[in-house]
Amino acid sequence: MRRLATLFAGSLLVAACGGSSDGAASTTDDPTTDAPTTEPAATEVPTTDPPVTEAPADEPAATEPPATDPPATDPPVTDPPAPELAPFVPVGDGPYAVGVQTITITDVERDRPLTVDVTFPLIDGATGDPQQYTFVTGDYYESPRAIAATADQISPDGPFPLVVYTHGSGGLRYIHSDYTETLASHGYLVVAADHTGNTAIDQFTDTSDDRPTIAYNRPRDVEVVIDAMLNPESTETVGFVASTNPEQIAVTGHSLGGYATYAVASGMSNEAGTLEPDDRIDALIPLAPALGDGDPATSLLTAEQLANVDVPTLVMVGTDDETTPPSPNVDRAVAETSSEIVYRVDLVAAEHQSFTDVCDYQDFFPMLENPTQAVLDIIDEFALAGCSEGDMATERVKEITNTFAVSFLDSIFRDGEMITPENTEIPDDVIETVK
Repeated sequence: MRRLATLFAGSLLVAACGGSSDGAASTTDDPTTDAPTTEPAATEVPTTDPPVTEAPADEPAATEPPATDPPATDPPVTDPPAPELAPFVPVGDGPYAVGVQTITITDVERDRPLTVDVTFPLIDGATGDPQQYTFVTGDYYESPRAIAATADQISPDGPFPLVVYTHGSGGLRYIHSDYTETLASHGYLVVAADHTGNTAIDQFTDTSDDRPTIAYNRPRDVEVVIDAMLNPESTETVGFVASTNPEQIAVTGHSLGGYATYAVASGMSNEAGTLEPDDRIDALIPLAPALGDGDPATSLLTAEQLANVDVPTLVMVGTDDETTPPSPNVDRAVAETSSEIVYRVDLVAAEHQSFTDVCDYQDFFPMLENPTQAVLDIIDEFALAGCSEGDMATERVKEITNTFAVSFLDSIFRDGEMITPENTEIPDDVIETVK
């Protein structure tokens, strides 16, 4: 972490004064005279001792000062030693193997089916093929650790805290699978939906919705996913409901998904619809959120709406993000929400797409037998804001993002302690502030 420290140096003024005077001794010699020839008769002078004078009874005869002990002095006051800070240790994979199942959750009210990935901790010994996150073109990204699984393979250690992930504009439900898989490996049940009308597929096929519809649908999709994961009568999520803790729910998302993360807790309203704040939400982790400058004509959430947010929040952003710059987006998120606990983590030299898997896609997709050139072009375009020379290395972004997210969730839902400058040596490539 880049840390600001002020070094105070005191100055000690030493004044030394010294003086001496050398005086010459004066010597007087008696003159020599001749004695007279006749001397007067010697007169004997009676010798008498000087009178003895006794000291008054009320005064000591001795004149030496009485012996006294040196004055007592208090010991110097010193501050207690500063507590030793723990080193920053990346969390890595958690104790669970990870499975992924793709299901459909339908919002009957809007006649809106949602394609959803459920990423979850596996039972010991579960096996399966590597999870392939498949694009509409048939191209895919293969997970380096998760397997394709089903709900009957979920660990019996639950119920687990529920984390709903919401992707950025033009993204997909699995655009940040390293993040969602890491959370699942640490004992979290992570659910992510494709926000139809605002996905990479919609951009590719030119079927995107208008802005007000997108801004309403996204937080509403999050609510629908939570409803389904808690509904024991849902045939779509029946295998996961018993493993979901209804009292422990967090929302996390990137960019426009960061907006949706706040909007679920704050409530929102536009011409497409109105949502009230969802009081089931216990914690938020927005990543590079898109909130705007607060102008009601252009911003997605007003200051009044953000003030409704009162749950613990961890917001992370790259210092070099030019898509949703830290100022005003994250500045507003910290200043205008009412949460008593807000952690802000700035990743030095990270950019907007640093919080996705696009850098991994750049490495993986060319290895496919016949990758679609249009997909490669889109990936390269996205990668400019996160995988370029001078950007924070993608592996380092993963370490920081995953470590702070797991630490935060553990501090909210378990007995963990959140990483802060008070207890941990924050790295130089991280700036953490605590509200």
